[in-house]
Amino acid sequence: MSLSRHIHLTRPLAVLLALSVAVFSCKEPVKVEPAVPPVLTIKTQTVEGEAGSQFITITATGDWIISTSASWLTVSPSSGSGNNNMVVLSYTENTDAVRSASVTVSGAGGNSSASLTQNKLIVPEPPTPDKENGYGFKTANATWLELPETFESDGLEFFSHDMTIGTVKTRNYSYYWDYSNLVASWVAYPLCTWNIGSGSGRSEEWGLDPLLPESKQPVLFNKYNYSSSLGVLDRGHQIPSADRPVSNRAANVQTFYGVNMTPQNHALNGGIWVNLEGKVRDWARKTGATAGTDTLYVLTGCVVGSSSQKAYDNKGKAVAVPEYYFKALLRYKNNNDVGHKGFMACAFWFENADKYGTKITKEMSMSISDLEKKLGYKLFVNLEKKVGSETYKKIKDEDPSTVSWWWN
Repeated sequence: MSLSRHIHLTRPLAVLLALSVAVFSCKEPVKVEPAVPPVLTIKTQTVEGEAGSQFITITATGDWIISTSASWLTVSPSSGSGNNNMVVLSYTENTDAVRSASVTVSGAGGNSSASLTQNKLIVPEPPTPDKENGYGFKTANATWLELPETFESDGLEFFSHDMTIGTVKTRNYSYYWDYSNLVASWVAYPLCTWNIGSGSGRSEEWGLDPLLPESKQPVLFNKYNYSSSLGVLDRGHQIPSADRPVSNRAANVQTFYGVNMTPQNHALNGGIWVNLEGKVRDWARKTGATAGTDTLYVLTGCVVGSSSQKAYDNKGKAVAVPEYYFKALLRYKNNNDVGHKGFMACAFWFENADKYGTKITKEMSMSISDLEKKLGYKLFVNLEKKVGSETYKKIKDEDPSTVSWWWN
């Protein structure tokens, strides 16, 4: 074959090869998305000296692991995949100087870090005790209208927490502590538009009351609440978190102290009880010359009664499971045409059980006198001096199911 014929025959093959290269080179290159580093968020980056914990949030598209730079700071779980807002960051008590440590989350795309600073533990001076080895007061040392009768001989002690609204220092709530059962027999507080605050949300800063040593109160940091032979029981607030929203963070944090909790049936706590709490806030927010509320005085309590059931805190301490819960409400409006010298009252009583559904009805309400018969002590005991014995009796005896104000 001649050279010229060889060149003639191979030319089409060369052209095809050139075209194929051109076509291949014109295709879009396959894009490989770069790995995105995970991100962690610590909600409260400065904490007080007490041991505690909080939830942190991981935002990630793949697998991740977490580590801390100090042994006093731990995290659980330490690894996972994808987004997770239930990672628990725990810290031990700090009795030394202010300290800081970092938390780092690492993934295929890199890592990110955040820091947590813990202040030195400040142990407050406890209230002057009225009895040997006590921490509070044997009887209520205040004349607030929400308080019930207390006794020197019952072995319980009275405590109170303050809060600041703007520049005004005022009471947050009081409670009557039962050392034997590790529950507050009752929690009392005033409620109005001024101290409810605005907004919503919960601090979720489960903690210890600084007025009591850890050994004298339940430790309830873990999200799994109490353990018991009855199954998992809720950490039931007596003063609800929503009554002191995070617009006043310090006040809301106090509602997460273990002393404010009781082992409560989940269906009760998440059903009719939470709806009653919402209705109480609605009553406190009512407006109008005669229909409104200046202050709603709230008393919430539990009754252990003959119950032998026990639940256990995060450290294994036994906590009594109450048989019953109650709520007593004293509404005041500065108008003598309303109620009895401006006052009217309402009460509720529930078994700690799943038996009520969710709807609050007037048939569930009772008079304060009827609730006193169940409890065995006087309620709103300081009211009598303000309105006189005759009016005090009228307020307590009145059947709230017949008073339209409560049900409009």
